[in-house]
Amino acid sequence: MGVSCRPRHAKSPRPLLQGEVLLQVFVFGLLFHVAHHSAAEAAQEFETAAADAETFRARSKSLVNVAEQMDSKVEKDGGLNFTLSDGDEVSCVPIKKQPSLTKRMTGRRTVPLQLSPSSSVKRRNSTASSRGAKIANQTFQVEVGSCPNGTIPVRRSRDIYNLTDLFFETQFESHFFGQDDQDYASTRRNPNRRINKHAPPSFSQPSDGNYTEANESDSTPHQHAFVIVNTTESIKGMEVILNIWEPYVEYEDEFSLAQFWLISGSYKGKNVPVGEYSSILNTIEAGWQVFEGLYGDNRSRLFLFWTADAYNDTGCYNLYCYGFVQVSNKVLVGGSFTPISQVNSTQYEIDLLVFRQDNSSGNWWLLLNDEPVGYWPSELFTSQLRDSATYIEFGGEIIDDESTDGHRHTKTKMGSGYYPQAGHKFAAYQRNIQYVDENLRLNDATLRLGHAEAPTCYNALISTEFPEWGANFYYGGRGFSMICPHNA
Repeated sequence: MGVSCRPRHAKSPRPLLQGEVLLQVFVFGLLFHVAHHSAAEAAQEFETAAADAETFRARSKSLVNVAEQMDSKVEKDGGLNFTLSDGDEVSCVPIKKQPSLTKRMTGRRTVPLQLSPSSSVKRRNSTASSRGAKIANQTFQVEVGSCPNGTIPVRRSRDIYNLTDLFFETQFESHFFGQDDQDYASTRRNPNRRINKHAPPSFSQPSDGNYTEANESDSTPHQHAFVIVNTTESIKGMEVILNIWEPYVEYEDEFSLAQFWLISGSYKGKNVPVGEYSSILNTIEAGWQVFEGLYGDNRSRLFLFWTADAYNDTGCYNLYCYGFVQVSNKVLVGGSFTPISQVNSTQYEIDLLVFRQDNSSGNWWLLLNDEPVGYWPSELFTSQLRDSATYIEFGGEIIDDESTDGHRHTKTKMGSGYYPQAGHKFAAYQRNIQYVDENLRLNDATLRLGHAEAPTCYNALISTEFPEWGANFYYGGRGFSMICPHNA
């Protein structure tokens, strides 16, 4: 995962189209429709477009991005707005107004709404001990609790990329762009034009079926500390418990995170016609992340991601594009966690469970602390991930923008900032790692270490210290130091 980094001291990107230009396009589009439609059709189009023009006029007077327009839209729909202590402004938006369920916003066909999983994962009786750890909640849950039934909480943008524009710009594009302009409209809809991720740390499959690491990742600013799970069984999901930290991140266009990757396909694979499995990399991802460039602060936040073409043109963070369908009125995607783990003190954790529920819908459901958040529709994916994952990875990742320019290594920390050898209550960990089999049963995973691009800066350590933790590992690192002076 990553970001297409702007020059560090460059100004934040401006909205792609300003109000004045949009109004000119509106007038041109209106004249075109009047000339080519019947009087009745033209009148109806005029009425609809005129309403949008009023929105554009209001927007052009604003000094902030389109996210500010959410207030009037949500209030009209009977929603609520909240300002949280972490600075987030949150609106309760009707479920069907999110990108994946609103054809007018996506320019694509929508997916059926499913409000809850049609099946569940079979857990075995577990003796897993938390060792005194407590559940980390979200600031939204602590201060608000939930949105009204039928709505979901949506975090309004405070980021340098103005990504909340993507909720609203697309509903206006349909008035101004025809089929000949779909490529341009799609470019504007796709947040990957502004924020790009990178392939997971291990993504090649040699002929013997044993997964190894690709050297290409060594030349990128992405650095990982991770473990790999692969099995001869079909992988229908996974579960992991992570402790939450807020590591120091040096620059706004760098990040530090902890996550899982459900993976199928190869970074060097190819797409194929619709209806067939491709060999290109497809992933489902979630975890916690500190990323000022995306969220506007340095708090640890829930993030989601997916791609169906090796991070080229599909997928995005959170709810910023067509993809993940949220149904929970309690979980704020992109929302901050509280409390946060402290060194040599109480550890705070989250439990992430993902599973492909059945063969009829094929949706990949995500549960956070046993709350069904929503799902990735199987139709998003082009590879074997429509049906199952080939392997899973767990770990941490940072972006190092410093050493790619020949300078010192970034000071951005991974996990707690401690190396994994520091152990419990000091280092970040992921524990009770299990995979879901074809019968929707959880099975203990067997871990093996992945290749760390900069092992003196960040690394991982598989642990057997606490047998009740099942498959688990520690990971992390402090970044720039005497043993981590530059990119390894």
